[in-house]
Amino acid sequence: MHSIRHKQQLGQAMTEMLVACAFVVVPLFLIVPTVGKYIDMKHAAVNAARYVSWERTVYFNADTLDNEPSGFTAFSHNQLPKKSDYQLAQEASSRIFTDASTRITSPLGNPGRSSWKYHDASEMYQPPQSERPSLSSNGQVPDKSMGIVRTLMQGFGSVVSAITGILPFSSSQFDAISTRGNTQVDVNMSVAQIPNYNNLHGDDSGLLNLGPKGLTMTAQAGVMSQTWGAAGPDHMKSQAQALAPTKLIGDLFNLIKIPGIGSGQNLIAAALLTPEFTDDNLVFGQMDENALPRDKYELPEFPEADDGDSPLCNDQGYCRE
Repeated sequence: MHSIRHKQQLGQAMTEMLVACAFVVVPLFLIVPTVGKYIDMKHAAVNAARYVSWERTVYFNADTLDNEPSGFTAFSHNQLPKKSDYQLAQEASSRIFTDASTRITSPLGNPGRSSWKYHDASEMYQPPQSERPSLSSNGQVPDKSMGIVRTLMQGFGSVVSAITGILPFSSSQFDAISTRGNTQVDVNMSVAQIPNYNNLHGDDSGLLNLGPKGLTMTAQAGVMSQTWGAAGPDHMKSQAQALAPTKLIGDLFNLIKIPGIGSGQNLIAAALLTPEFTDDNLVFGQMDENALPRDKYELPEFPEADDGDSPLCNDQGYCRE
């Protein structure tokens, strides 16, 4: 009986091994690297969204330029760093969705990394020609108060702009408050259907259907950036001086020009015999756009005096000019 039972079990282990390999081991060996490649594609989608959103904080486009305050055009638009939404989307595709060895100056050919292939060497990433990251820039600031806070900010900015620009002789106007600085990026990467593990010849007849739209790697990124990029120190100074009431006094004095005397401020200084009041000594609304903390300069020492060396600043922090 024992011999008969032993003969009946001959080859059972081999059969079990074949079944396990066919339905468990081989699919597992194919699935694990595929899942790893899916993760890599997901990371690429996230990186593309981050790249595009960050570039919009550095580069202008037509919409963001129109949103800049008055006086910004003093800085030539031809010298501004500018990129269109289409250009940023193209850059994301050519820089993120390709191999690391691909030159960023190369024209975009077939996107996709060399590792993004299924076991039958078919491409995992086969996007349509029109598929690239979508970018929405110069959008309204998100407001969870149903737009109340945003409306108040817009109203406050309009009031300040009207007050600082009400005098036609004033050289300054503060109109840099804006609620349009939101950038939103959406990335959708179409993933090709998975071939069956027993399909080894790139034949589409063995595809595993992932649904009517297949598998898509999605990613979103948003960034809120300062919409006012000052067009140089003079532009920044003119905007800030508009908030100084004394600047209007200086503008009033400058309306008067007297040959041999200068501005009305100099006329008043001569009449009152107060040379300290001249426009060389007293500048209304003065702002130094290049001011730095004293410890940011190289501090020379004064020449040696009778009582020894005299440093620019003493131990108590009092400094000599």
